[in-house]
Amino acid sequence: MSFPEFRRLAVFCCVVVTVFCLALSAFAQSTGGRIIGRVSDSTGAVVSGVTVTLVNEATDVSRSTKTNDTGDYTFVEVTPAIYHVEYTLQGFKKDVHTNVVLDVNQVLTLNAILQPGATQETIEVSSQAPLVDTTSTQLGAVVDDRSISQLPLNARDTYQFLQLQPGVMSTTGSGNQIVYGSDKAGSVSVNGGRGRANNFSVNGGDANDQFVNLPTVQPSPDSIAEFRVLTNTFDAEYGRNSGSVVNVITKSGTNDWHGNMYEFFRNTKLNANPYCGADSGLCDKPQFNQNQFGGTFGGPLKKDRTFFFTSYEGRRIREGIRSPLVFVPTAAERPSAGQAFSDFSSESPFPGTLSSPFPLQQRPGCAQAILNQSGADLNTETHYSTYTDQSGTHPGLFTDLANSRENIIPLSCLDPTAVDLLNYVPTPANGSDRLVTTPVQPERGDQFTVRLDHRLNNQQNLSFYYYFDDHHLVSPFAQFEAAGANVPGFGSITNERFQQWNISHTWTITNTTVNEFRFNYNREAQRTFQHPTFTTTVQNSCPTPPSWLQQAFPGLGSSVPFCFSDGTSANTLGIHPNLGPQHEGLPFIQVSGGFTIGNNGEGELPQVGNSFQWSDNISKVMGHHSVKFGGDIRRQRFDQTLFFDVNGEFFVDETSTNSTLGDTAFSDYLLGLPGSYGQGSAQVENVRSTGLYLFAQDSWKIKPNLTLNYGLRWELNTPIADISKHVQTFRPGQTSTVYPCKDTVNTDCSSMTPVGLLVPGDPGVPNGLTQTYYKAFAPRIGMAWSPGTSGKTSIRAGWGLFYNPIEQLVLEQFSAEPPFGGSTFPFNTGFNTPFQDQSGTFSYPNPFGLNSL
Repeated sequence: MSFPEFRRLAVFCCVVVTVFCLALSAFAQSTGGRIIGRVSDSTGAVVSGVTVTLVNEATDVSRSTKTNDTGDYTFVEVTPAIYHVEYTLQGFKKDVHTNVVLDVNQVLTLNAILQPGATQETIEVSSQAPLVDTTSTQLGAVVDDRSISQLPLNARDTYQFLQLQPGVMSTTGSGNQIVYGSDKAGSVSVNGGRGRANNFSVNGGDANDQFVNLPTVQPSPDSIAEFRVLTNTFDAEYGRNSGSVVNVITKSGTNDWHGNMYEFFRNTKLNANPYCGADSGLCDKPQFNQNQFGGTFGGPLKKDRTFFFTSYEGRRIREGIRSPLVFVPTAAERPSAGQAFSDFSSESPFPGTLSSPFPLQQRPGCAQAILNQSGADLNTETHYSTYTDQSGTHPGLFTDLANSRENIIPLSCLDPTAVDLLNYVPTPANGSDRLVTTPVQPERGDQFTVRLDHRLNNQQNLSFYYYFDDHHLVSPFAQFEAAGANVPGFGSITNERFQQWNISHTWTITNTTVNEFRFNYNREAQRTFQHPTFTTTVQNSCPTPPSWLQQAFPGLGSSVPFCFSDGTSANTLGIHPNLGPQHEGLPFIQVSGGFTIGNNGEGELPQVGNSFQWSDNISKVMGHHSVKFGGDIRRQRFDQTLFFDVNGEFFVDETSTNSTLGDTAFSDYLLGLPGSYGQGSAQVENVRSTGLYLFAQDSWKIKPNLTLNYGLRWELNTPIADISKHVQTFRPGQTSTVYPCKDTVNTDCSSMTPVGLLVPGDPGVPNGLTQTYYKAFAPRIGMAWSPGTSGKTSIRAGWGLFYNPIEQLVLEQFSAEPPFGGSTFPFNTGFNTPFQDQSGTFSYPNPFGLNSL
């Protein structure tokens, strides 16, 4: 952010702060609720001056207030728990409501009727939860401890309960395919919104992933007291996202010692037999062993003063991951010792002519084998199969004259690299061309939490929460973004660690004023994410084409510019830096309609994110108004290294330009004729952003049965920016001043930034490529009306404006792009010459090079 931008931001913030009458903080989101009510006597007349005492039944912490001249009272920022409420006034019997359950962010109406008598007499009433909300205009529901512990919960992921709420459903990618993040329980669409448009918090602190905005903090069910999901028309206090607000409250210690131990397990013997279809390969039950075990323990460190609660859960899973049905070459099509050819005679005759020199160029003995087998002419007019022209009928390159067969490819014409790599494709035991494998995926997780609550005095309380979660996964197929192998041997390793530190201070300034301050630090570390388990480079050589072949295919040249395993050439061409053997491995090779081998084409993605959050809000009761205002500041740091396509991607498709035009993709593969090739480069991103959120809201009880809720929220999200400024934008006609293109006799602009390609620092191009938006005002208004006096009916309506921030994933679109990265997708290539097409033209992959900028 430049100094002028910062100055404008500072001035604007001062104005907003003055308007809202508050101090700066960030993304303020409290966990407390409100208890409101009206006290009357047996005749129905309201009673003022009644002392109302709220007592936490677990910790004996109490608060008191008095009813106003209309008999109303309000407790604000009340910690979710079970309470009893006492009503006392001289001349009336003491009225006590027990078992008063307050949920997270709930507005609970609790009325009382006092009976004449001595204050020494007590009337005790056991409260029941109201069936109808007659005060709040927020739509949503609470999942309490009982539901969490008793309802079936697959994999013990509490966020799965979100899908029990109206308007909430899980999300998948296009074509109903699982994409990154969509298989997580927190990825849900609320009322048709985006799966990444939800806001998660734990104990009021930010719990969102910066990359795709999914929950990173997922406490075990036994450590959760309850959570609330708000799905629509939520108050101005909540924002940042337009989908839903999910606020999780963890358990805390009490004056009583309590704890539990548990283990949940599932295994192969307990699972039902799978469906078995003909040739499906699905008739054996895959291995499945899942053990989830742990326990909780909590109690007082000092009675009525200091409490603690801790939990641990371990996860040990070994699951057989079944591959899709994979078509592989038949035994006849596979090259083998003692066999002189690959037999594709079961396929229709290959159409097309010899359009590529590669089989002849790089296969010593191929030309002679073809001459021995069919005597076909070795030129670009020769067909693969027997063909007829004006001069008569002629054998094709792969015609077996002796046995009157077509599609017989001499082994000497096959690409040696393709033949070697075929060893990584298992052979079906039944001799068919269909394969299903079920390798085991081991997974380990360890989660630990601790919470401390301390009562400083009768007005102030301090709370601390720490969350730690380690996750280790070895995936046999590395299906990240559906770009992994479908046979075993090319898996990935993921090691993740998520942590949260949350400190909050609640100060009851007066009976009608409460301040809540919170600091939250959230760290997500995926230092090993989709790291390949296979990093052995396949060795091969690139022979010089013979002179007769160079004459047959003009432009081929006397040397091959790049070899399949030549890392030095790749670096020279500006493809990727010296990554080292721990990151380099087999390219992603996908055969259309068949097998896929090699490391995941998307590459690994190590990430570390740090989010710092400061929030503060004040709640004040003024007559019939319950006012709340506050704000929150959040500073985010996200660092990652992208290895997108660093090992390359080959796509073999029989319908591609480089194919044999109608043959099977397996023959194209064995001949070393991929349809296209993709190559990217590694790039480091160090992203920074700041969020500022301010709000003011009021709940006005116009009548006992009519409440108006209204407020205003202002959100500022600075554009996410790379501190090294390795991003770019396009503006036609404008020349970069940071990396100018200076044409001279000895300088070519192709090694600089061309006209129209700009970077941060160029005129009009800020660090985040776009200007900061200061007009994100989000008004909210709602009404709750309960006809009559029974409280059995509620009519609620609301309207609001909501915004979403840009997640860090969007910035990844700038990765491996010029001038800071290299990426290329040439067509008509060969396995050993991915940057040279069939005519011999060399496609320079990264014209900017590695050292241009």
